[in-house]
Amino acid sequence: MKLKRAMILFGTVCMLNIMVTGCGSGSESAAKTERAQAGEALPGEQNDVPSEDTDGNTEAPQENAAGKWQVLEPDVADAVDADFLGKVWRMEEHSFFIAEKKVTILDDGSLSYSSPSSNADIPDSQLIHVVFDDDTRFYAKTTDENGEGNEVKEAEFQDLKEYMSVEMKGSFEKDEFHAAEIRFF
Repeated sequence: MKLKRAMILFGTVCMLNIMVTGCGSGSESAAKTERAQAGEALPGEQNDVPSEDTDGNTEAPQENAAGKWQVLEPDVADAVDADFLGKVWRMEEHSFFIAEKKVTILDDGSLSYSSPSSNADIPDSQLIHVVFDDDTRFYAKTTDENGEGNEVKEAEFQDLKEYMSVEMKGSFEKDEFHAAEIRFF
């Protein structure tokens, strides 16, 4: 009978020990909880949300501290000769809205583009308002069947249509893109 009690007591102590320690130490778990509550990324986690705390060491040529949209990374911007890419989603009288078009540089140096389908249902909160002034230059690009640009000619805002791709130079101010140059195709 004493042996049975000892085994039960030993098993209970082991189970309590496992429950208390979990997969890590208590202080490590508490530190993770504190970091998560503070909005900090844990080591090894991927955090796609841009950090609001900048220490000035970033090389971004333009900042948009008050908004969620950012110009392209400098190496990508150089590769595409634009500050931001998009797909025209909605036209207004003197401005338009775009859905973000993503571009990445692959290991072999080629570019990979992705944009939403024209049939996609994109909420207004995910659209970027593009504004321009009288000094903004518009250019229409023609492409061949391989997607290569053939000819670039001057154009006007009226030539821009929904679902056209745009390459723009300019900057963000509070989530509005202020365009200095707009190329579309």
